[in-house]
Amino acid sequence: MTNDQLPGYTDADVKAALLAAGASGTVYSLVMPESEAVLSTVMDGASMINDALEPDRGRLFELYHEPWSQKQDGMHEEYFRTWAEWAAPVVSFPAQEFVHRYPTAGASEGIYKLMAEYAAVARGNDITPTINIFDGEYEGFAAFAAALDIRLVRHQREHWGEIVPTLDADAQFWISQPSAIDGMVWNEFEAFAAILSDQRPDVQLIPDLTYVGSVARGYSIALDLPNIPAFLISQSKPLGGYYHRVGGVFAKREYPSLFGNKWFKNLLSLRWATTMMLRYDVHHLPNKYRPVQIQAAKNSGALLGIEQLAATDVMLMAKAPKTVGLSPSVQAVLRGTGTEEVIRLCVSPGMACLIDPKMAPTTAPDLLQKWNDEGLTPLLAQEQSQ
Repeated sequence: MTNDQLPGYTDADVKAALLAAGASGTVYSLVMPESEAVLSTVMDGASMINDALEPDRGRLFELYHEPWSQKQDGMHEEYFRTWAEWAAPVVSFPAQEFVHRYPTAGASEGIYKLMAEYAAVARGNDITPTINIFDGEYEGFAAFAAALDIRLVRHQREHWGEIVPTLDADAQFWISQPSAIDGMVWNEFEAFAAILSDQRPDVQLIPDLTYVGSVARGYSIALDLPNIPAFLISQSKPLGGYYHRVGGVFAKREYPSLFGNKWFKNLLSLRWATTMMLRYDVHHLPNKYRPVQIQAAKNSGALLGIEQLAATDVMLMAKAPKTVGLSPSVQAVLRGTGTEEVIRLCVSPGMACLIDPKMAPTTAPDLLQKWNDEGLTPLLAQEQSQ
């Protein structure tokens, strides 16, 4: 994404105004104490299940020894098995069909390579590759499509039932669930996927499940349709692992551009993510930090003049209906279209300050003082643990 394509909320003045209220337009990962504790455990070489073992860093180093033995080739398989079990209360998919599994550097690498292969095949068949998204979706979809010179078509999500017949032949439709548009589980996902599969089997649906593990309440995602050739996962947002760059692709067929990822992968990040999932179930962390998210949304809303700003399903975000008289910085974070247009903010900065000010040393002092001046009582870690 070039500078002239960046969203308005990346403007320096807008970023500063939002950060001063404990928020941002970009959705940033929330590094939690649990994220750091598990990294320490993994770095010390302790067992993923039994922390009572004496730390032995040599056990970690053994992961990297003797690459010529090819013992590392299958070290991503435990990660994918663990994810499938961890996500099972939420995600159902025919595991026997999604047999090709590729570790990636977060979801972004998988998005780019899947789009690139789609474009190459389409052009090889004299078809103009087309990516469809709902307006307000994850910015990376549009950015990678632009980088690959793929035609991008945006649609109003509120009219999802009307767009299926209008889609280009042999196109792809990319979608996040839970949704990056508003931080909510989109309740029409399965109905949309079924209609797309029934009426337009030539159009592939590619779900991005990055926010699975970020939602406290129960919900379900079914991926058992023939028009879904692959889906993506990531631990960047649900587990605080953005800079660990760990994620993956489940696919029904081989993707040659991802084949080398079975060899060239980050063993430490895979071990960290696997340990996090073994230790904390898919709802644990969002449940624990739900009160913090609610308080962070309340505080940011008060400082930004957004009365109805409230926590979303995804634990890193808050949203409010669009209203008149918004400040320029708030107008920059409007997303979606029509009746679904909303103010959507990331509240990770405020949540970090509430959980432990030491985890946000350059942000917390001023923000805590501002909250105090405004009579906004912080819900600190010791309070939310009671």
